[in-house]
Amino acid sequence: MLGIFVNVVLPVFIVAGFGVVMERRYRMPVVPINQIVLYVLMPCFIFTSLLTFGLRSEEPLRVGAFIVLLTFVMLLVAALVAVALRLDRKTTSALMLTAAFPNLGNYGLSVVLLAYGQDGLRYGTILLAFQMVFSMTLAVFIASSGHASLRDSLVQVIRQPVLYAVAAALFFGLTGMAVPAFANAAVGLAGQAAVPMMLFALGMQISGSGRVEEPRLTALAVVLRLVVGAVIGALLADALGLTGVARSVMIVGAAMPTAVFTTLTATRYGSRPRFVTDAVVWSTLASIATVTAVLALLSGQAGLI
Repeated sequence: MLGIFVNVVLPVFIVAGFGVVMERRYRMPVVPINQIVLYVLMPCFIFTSLLTFGLRSEEPLRVGAFIVLLTFVMLLVAALVAVALRLDRKTTSALMLTAAFPNLGNYGLSVVLLAYGQDGLRYGTILLAFQMVFSMTLAVFIASSGHASLRDSLVQVIRQPVLYAVAAALFFGLTGMAVPAFANAAVGLAGQAAVPMMLFALGMQISGSGRVEEPRLTALAVVLRLVVGAVIGALLADALGLTGVARSVMIVGAAMPTAVFTTLTATRYGSRPRFVTDAVVWSTLASIATVTAVLALLSGQAGLI
């Protein structure tokens, strides 16, 4: 287990640590970094990565089914917990956001790349692509319920460049048309910067956090995302017949901390953004232990050494 931590999890947090240092030393704003990642680097990365995947096979459909089912099951679990605790509407919405949407981007891709190599990265990318198309749309709807019109929510969704990157990749992948060499080279070059820049931004966001406002509620959100999410992910992966690297990547993805985009969504629509931010930060920090444990269990190395 120690080897997995040193070789897989620790490098991720070292790179994120660079973002922490830059934010604290130079007070560098994270918003421009996020915009570069969201509007340029991530679409380029997803486009080039999806083109290398066999889009005509059944495997992408199983991966898509996995993230859809995982999202809905976690939303249901969070909603039932909220009802049991008699949480108000805004808090219920925020708890659902923190529980249902794992960080498959800046954190998840880095971990599966280091743990499973290029095969892991391919599966992680297709998982992220489905999340960006499906889950982000659903996240906007959940966060905006009661605060914005459906039209306004949809406008925000269709402005996301990742949607068009996925659509373009599907077009070229399914039709067999070749991407012009100069365009493929330019997009590929930009895409290579996506993962380290996402980790850098994650560190800056962790650094900018403050005191936890509601410790008990935050702890509940962390347990739902890291523990319950991993268990449900394992059950769904087996139910869908996923095996090998694909199964491992799905379970690791389900065990990821709360996605950073939930903070942006909660802030935009007034859905308890402070609580959501606390859940993102503390689930990320707690995942140092839980993600290491999940990787160790999947590899059969559950011992200390």
